[in-house]
Amino acid sequence: MTRSILIIFFQLFLFFAAVSTLRAEEYFPMTPSQKHFTAIISQLPGVVGTDWKSPVSLWVKVSSKAVGSPANKDKADTLARILADRGRTALYQPFCVHIYQNKDSELGSQCVY
Repeated sequence: MTRSILIIFFQLFLFFAAVSTLRAEEYFPMTPSQKHFTAIISQLPGVVGTDWKSPVSLWVKVSSKAVGSPANKDKADTLARILADRGRTALYQPFCVHIYQNKDSELGSQCVY
């Protein structure tokens, strides 16, 4: 009985976590500079998609063209560092760049303040 209750609570937690991230744009509308920066990043070779999970958290999905196959963590960290450095002057705000190929596997990240 206790196990089934825990499973139900865990499933509810996952459901509400998914719903909250789907509506991130509703709660955190992108600034014009974020929209412009995201549009530029989206055109880079090897970038599959971009998503602002919060006003300070940019997630960049990449293909093997950007980080190699199998995925090279050093290349992902370098890419995150480059994007964060470019974003520092483009956005004039603190934020973090997260590089990933699969949702549950972050390859690299870099924050600027």
